Amino acid sequence: MTNLMRILFIFVLPLVLCVVSVPDTKASVDVELSTEQLESIGQKIFINETGGNAEYLIAWNDGEAFASLGIGHFIWFPEGLNSPFTETFPSLIQHFKDSGIKLPDWLQASDDCPWQDKQAFLTAKMTSEYKQLSDLINSTFSLQIAFIHQRMQLALPLILKDIEEPNQKMILEQRFNELTTSEVGMYSLIDYVNFKGEGTSPKERYEGKGWGLKQVLLNMDVNQNVNDAFAQSCIEVLVQRINNSPQKEVELRWLQGWTKRCNTYRS
Repeated sequence: MTNLMRILFIFVLPLVLCVVSVPDTKASVDVELSTEQLESIGQKIFINETGGNAEYLIAWNDGEAFASLGIGHFIWFPEGLNSPFTETFPSLIQHFKDSGIKLPDWLQASDDCPWQDKQAFLTAKMTSEYKQLSDLINSTFSLQIAFIHQRMQLALPLILKDIEEPNQKMILEQRFNELTTSEVGMYSLIDYVNFKGEGTSPKERYEGKGWGLKQVLLNMDVNQNVNDAFAQSCIEVLVQRINNSPQKEVELRWLQGWTKRCNTYRS
């Protein structure tokens, strides 16, 4: 992470922690993290998503029909895109607005990505809109990690609401809570929810099988160390996703990177 980005984390993040709140405590998990812990987790997510290269904070990956922005590669759909994935960039923009960030007029006017495909995205790199977007992304790191943390806090109640079987609810909650007792476990939960979602959206399924945090927690082998079990379950769930994918050859190219990322969740 560049020195500028580190400065933004160190001096802005404490202010962000004062203003970011989860709207309903009954609908969230209150997990306290220090400024230093959030900074560390933010740096890991930045590396996971961009390889530590700030040029990839605004990206359009091969094989994808949408842009990926920020340290969490929040996805942004062009108008009319029908995708099984959960779009997150508009929610981040709302988070910026709620935090008092001044946005360019064109970004406030529409929730849709202004570029319809990767070629249009690449062509736009010299435009004023692209420059304004880049400046926004590079100046709001602390808000982005706070947004990712908030999503994790909201994840458990959302997942439990999606499960009918009481015993499954109990098992999943126990595993979630056990992971929150260590910094590596907290990093794992925060990163994976941002990476592959909660697992509750009925659209995020291949052959009826999801790949989010819900599926990972239920799939864990309880006979292992909890962090190793979580990492291994993530890999298994993602391999299942690839095997069920309608674009298996495309997603198979991502498996090595996904596996490397999941192995950072180990103790």
